[in-house]
Amino acid sequence: MPERCDSFTGPHPLLGGPFFFARRRSSMNIIKLESDAANTAEAINESVRVLEQGGLVCLPCKGTYRILADLNNADAVMRVFQSKRRVHKAPCLVFIDKINRLHEVAADVDPAASALMKAIWPGGLTILFEASDSIPRAVVKQLTKANGKIGVRIPESHLVRQIVERFAAPVLVSSANRGNKSGESSPAQVRKNFVGRVDLFVDAGDLPSAPGSTVVDVTDEEIVIVRQGSVPKARIEAVIEAMDEDLDG
Repeated sequence: MPERCDSFTGPHPLLGGPFFFARRRSSMNIIKLESDAANTAEAINESVRVLEQGGLVCLPCKGTYRILADLNNADAVMRVFQSKRRVHKAPCLVFIDKINRLHEVAADVDPAASALMKAIWPGGLTILFEASDSIPRAVVKQLTKANGKIGVRIPESHLVRQIVERFAAPVLVSSANRGNKSGESSPAQVRKNFVGRVDLFVDAGDLPSAPGSTVVDVTDEEIVIVRQGSVPKARIEAVIEAMDEDLDG
């Protein structure tokens, strides 16, 4: 029996204008995440393989499931937005594996951003930057629709960080949700919403709730906390105060 194929017409997520595509309903590869090292290694190896081939991976990441794609692969980025059927109204999130890779995604890094990264990463602090020219133009056009900026962080999740390290390139990260719903923590809902849209699902079961990351904007002279999350305001202020003291000294 042929696989069911749904089709529809809509705006092209990256290039604009009318765009028609068929979405084939099929199964996705699922790895049940266990506690043993061999199983974790399989999840990491398969995730890296899928990313290298331009596929989409859904992973547990601090309270919600997230979809990862190769940031420098325009087709993979397009698939992320197709799978969610919505345009981002907030800055897109990018994961990197080390601070030295920041130049691949951020156009400019000021001393305040450097101080925050060194003190808090890996951790729950997302920093907004102007996008680097190193990112493909079609990708930048889509990622920066919200306000011309992208959010960047080194993830606190050890599993996700290992995958990004092995992949050795920036990855686009998006919540595994549809429409304007909140991030998904239920594997059953992920399977329902993303079968045939995501190539690999690393299933860690129902995820316990966790606070989101704190988001700060350092693109202007003044540091602005856009969203309060797991990193308290006092921690950010302490880092900046210490930096100012070092500069004055």
